[in-house]
Amino acid sequence: MKFPYCSHSHSHPDPHAPALEIKGLGVSYLSEGKFALKDFDISIKAGSAMALVGPNGAGKSTLFKAICGLLPVRCGTIRVFGFPLGACHNRVVFLPQRSEIDWQFPLSVLDFVTMGRYVYLGWFFPCTKKDINIARDALKEMNVLDLAHRQISQLSGGQQQRVLIARALTQNADLLLLDEPLNAVDVTTRQTVGEVLQKIKAQGKTVIVATHYYDHEEGRYDGAIYLKDGKQISGTKDQQGPEDLGCDCP
Repeated sequence: MKFPYCSHSHSHPDPHAPALEIKGLGVSYLSEGKFALKDFDISIKAGSAMALVGPNGAGKSTLFKAICGLLPVRCGTIRVFGFPLGACHNRVVFLPQRSEIDWQFPLSVLDFVTMGRYVYLGWFFPCTKKDINIARDALKEMNVLDLAHRQISQLSGGQQQRVLIARALTQNADLLLLDEPLNAVDVTTRQTVGEVLQKIKAQGKTVIVATHYYDHEEGRYDGAIYLKDGKQISGTKDQQGPEDLGCDCP
C-alpha cells in the first residue's frame, strides 16, 4: 500500500484560469492574533513573472505560505489554476529563504535536491532512478552538479541558494514562489539564477519572486505587486520606490 504524500488529490491545472487568483485574503499567525496580511486581491495570468516587493515584515513570506496552505486563511479565497488550495498541490513549489533551512542537517546535496520529488511519491516510498536523474539534471542546470555528494553543511551562501533552486526545479511545478532568492548572493549566482528564471518563464510557467530590489531587477519581470505593513499598496518604480516602501536599499 502506498501512503500518499498529502490528503489532497492532484488535479491538472485549468489552462483557461489565472495561475493565481486571490480575493479579500486575510491571514494571521495564531500566536499573534492580529492580521499579518489583510484585504489582499490579485490575479496573475499563467506564464507571468511577477515581483513581490516590500521590506522585511511587509507580508511577503506570509503570502507565500498562505498560498501553499502552510498558514490558515482567516478570510477571503485563494485559487490556483482555477482550483481551491491543495487541489493542485504538486503544481506549486515554495522556495523559502535560506535562513529557514537547517543547513547542519547531515544530508548530501543530491539527497537534499531529490526531496523535491517527494510530492509525487508516497511516504516511505523510495525515489526511483528517474527521480535521481531529474535531481542531477537540476543541479547541472544550476552549475553545481559537482557538489552532488558534498554535505549541505559545507556549502557557501551562493551554493546554498543554487541548491535550493535546484530542489524547486525537480518538482517541475507550474507556479514557483521564490522568497528573496537573490538576497546576499555573489554576482555569479545572481546571473545563474536570473538566467534560470528566464528559462522557467519561457516554458510557460509562472514565477513570483519576493524582493526588496525591484528597481535593480525590473527587466526580469512583467510587473510588480507592492506590500507594506501587511497591506497591498499601489505604486510603480517611479511613484513608489524603495525609500517609500521602507527598504534599506542602496
